[in-house]
Amino acid sequence: MEKKVYLSTTVLIAAMASIVTFAATSWWTFETNKNNDELVNHINEVDEYIDEYYYGDYDKQTVIDYTLKGMVAGLEDPYSGYMNSDEYSQNIISTKGSVTGIGVTVTLNEDNFLLITEVTNGGPAEECGILAGDIITNVDDMDISELGYNEAVNHVRGEIGTDVKITVLRNSKTLDFTVTRREIITPTVTGKILDDNIGYIRITSFKETTTEQYKKELKKCLDSNVKAIIFDVRDNGGGLVSSCSECLDPLLPEGEIAIAEFKDGSTELICESDKSEIDIPVAVIVNQNSASAAELFTAALRDFKNAQIVGKNTYGKGIMQNTYSLENGDAIRLTIAKYRTTKSECYHGTGIAPDFEVELPEKYSETAIENIPQENDTQLQKAIDILEQ
Repeated sequence: MEKKVYLSTTVLIAAMASIVTFAATSWWTFETNKNNDELVNHINEVDEYIDEYYYGDYDKQTVIDYTLKGMVAGLEDPYSGYMNSDEYSQNIISTKGSVTGIGVTVTLNEDNFLLITEVTNGGPAEECGILAGDIITNVDDMDISELGYNEAVNHVRGEIGTDVKITVLRNSKTLDFTVTRREIITPTVTGKILDDNIGYIRITSFKETTTEQYKKELKKCLDSNVKAIIFDVRDNGGGLVSSCSECLDPLLPEGEIAIAEFKDGSTELICESDKSEIDIPVAVIVNQNSASAAELFTAALRDFKNAQIVGKNTYGKGIMQNTYSLENGDAIRLTIAKYRTTKSECYHGTGIAPDFEVELPEKYSETAIENIPQENDTQLQKAIDILEQ
């Protein structure tokens, strides 16, 4: 008899639990749908007012773009954002570190033409005689001012191996050039051998093409039997953590180097090193613009290589973003985790303090690092002194 009561009670409890679960789920679904419906209705209401009463002309797609951008902007996170398809394409190109084109950097001038601000050394445009300061007025006989910036740039880029007709205005003269497009790789790593046989490698960002360039410069240093290496990541705003990891690998001992920590408390290994390690003293030069992956690079060399850090306190960005492509070709970039080395705390918001804080001469405070004479680069000179000792 007791057994029957027990079973009946169990069934009753299970049934009640199911009812409660169903009710809770139904309420949550109802509230979610209700909120979604209210949001859609609110957007439609605003759209109707704009459509009926707004005095000027406007582009519907631009309004939609701003609406979606506003949703993400509401997170109040400067590193998250909504990208339309054109912006997403530019983001992909920037991350790759290479682009198909003719090898020019352009900006839109006041006449809505493309002003060439820089011509890539050894690129197709330079080989054809195109100069910085030239104004592109037509591409394949299409008026740039009518195409608009994005479409004009896309027409100039095109496919590898194809020709494009570029019409430029130079000193009131119109010139036509036929240029064959090819892959243009953005240099992100440079290097040289300093006096006293010290290697110097400068990394300006971490892109897909960075690792290969880095390996070449590192090999040059090792082939020259340098006694130490200075890594310069001043003004390096970061980039791909995967590229940063690949650059660190040859320098560090075997093991787990850095992890990402997610919202739910879980972690993921984002940087590790194999057992092959280059045994050589290193120093790192940083400044207030060294951020994100550049800071991870610095922290890893400090924690696992005993690298000495010279310069100014770094920016303090220790969070990572992921970009998600959407069905319509747009994309959303969201901050998903913070990261750190496995030996130290996350530096987000505080940055990395140098072991030796050194100011640049005021005369060169606004000068690009590459243009500061070596003898006047006080931060570089301090790094050399440390390694010589």
